[in-house]
Amino acid sequence: MIANYHFYDGAALSLITDRGEFTALTRFPDVAGRAYAVNHDKGIYVKHSTTDGTHWQFTFTPEHQAAVRDLFKKYDNKTFIVLICGEVGICAISYGEYSAALDENFKAQRALTVERPRGGGFRVHGAGGYIKGVVPLNRFPGCLF
Repeated sequence: MIANYHFYDGAALSLITDRGEFTALTRFPDVAGRAYAVNHDKGIYVKHSTTDGTHWQFTFTPEHQAAVRDLFKKYDNKTFIVLICGEVGICAISYGEYSAALDENFKAQRALTVERPRGGGFRVHGAGGYIKGVVPLNRFPGCLF
C-alpha cells in the first residue's frame, strides 16, 4: 500500500536526486519520523501537511524533537527540516531557524506553522516566535548543495 507520505516525501526526494551534485541518499529507519542523509554529509528531517490553502501546521512530538537534535549532533549546520506544504511548495529551514522558532521542549509537543501569503515566500513561526526573514520559495533543494 502506498501511504500519503510516500507521495509527499517522493516529491522532495525527487527534487534532491535531480540535482547534479547529488550522489547518495540514505534513510534512517530507526528514527522517529522520516530522516535522511544526503550525500553522506547532510541531514534532513521531512514532514508534510496535506492542508490546502496558505497555512500549514507541523507537529513535533518529543520523539521527533529528539530525532532532529540527533541529526544536528551528527551533521551540525548541515541539518535541515524539510516542510512539505501540501501541493504549494517545500519550505526548508536550517536547524538554527527550526530550534529558535520551535522553542524545543523534549517533554512537550511543539508545532511550527508555515504561512505563505499570495505572491510571497514562506513565513515560519512556533512557540519561540517567527524565524527572521522570509524563506524563499526556491531555497529547496539548493540549500542542501
